[in-house]
Amino acid sequence: MATKYDSSVNVLGSIPDYSSMIDFICEYSGCVPEGQGSFSFRTHKTFSRFLAAIKTAILQFANDAHRRLFLEALSSKEFSFEEKLIVLYWQMVYANPLFHCISEEVLMKAVYQGRATLSAIDVLALLHHIKETETGEFTWSEATLKICASKYLTILKKLNLADGAIKKQILYPPITSSLFAYFIKMAMTVYPEQRTLENPMMAFSFYDKASLISKLKRVEYVPLWNMSQVGEEVVIEVKSEERRKTNSIV
Repeated sequence: MATKYDSSVNVLGSIPDYSSMIDFICEYSGCVPEGQGSFSFRTHKTFSRFLAAIKTAILQFANDAHRRLFLEALSSKEFSFEEKLIVLYWQMVYANPLFHCISEEVLMKAVYQGRATLSAIDVLALLHHIKETETGEFTWSEATLKICASKYLTILKKLNLADGAIKKQILYPPITSSLFAYFIKMAMTVYPEQRTLENPMMAFSFYDKASLISKLKRVEYVPLWNMSQVGEEVVIEVKSEERRKTNSIV
């Protein structure tokens, strides 16, 4: 029987250098020519395992527009390395069901509750719950579940979303204007039929509902999307490139 979750989290948590990994993804996808930036990644003794995990847990796209948006952001000189790590976080949330589940149920709940720390015990509790309630999932041993919980927190640390040794301090990312614009465009691209705050990606914005609405309304984003609100329902319409150019001319 096919299972929903795989062990990609364990492998991604073992990748030593995310800067080299980002360089490799850009080269592998044809965005930039092969260079020295990814040499240590390409020559790592477990490269084949790393590549398989990247394919299954990162390079999964809803459509061509999604692929283009992600790769342009990752190879862009306009985004800092720290911003690219958050782009990578959102992509992993979309691409890998287990990373999505743990992030939604553990990290983001802690963020919205205002908690300061996370531990492997928090993640392990969720993994135990999945094993007990979802038939066929996690035939893994207890030792493997513990490794998965630990590797998830290691990924957060590599993404600059956590810091510390055993109990991890949650680090709240600075969402710049460009990064927020990317997030909204990504959310509307991967789930084009869900143009409200019920879009599944909105749970990963790092903003509560009121703050998210306030951010969406800021004048700097007027050229990028239209937002309408009737009662509690908010609808977002991202403007096409052609439409933005037309409006700027007018």
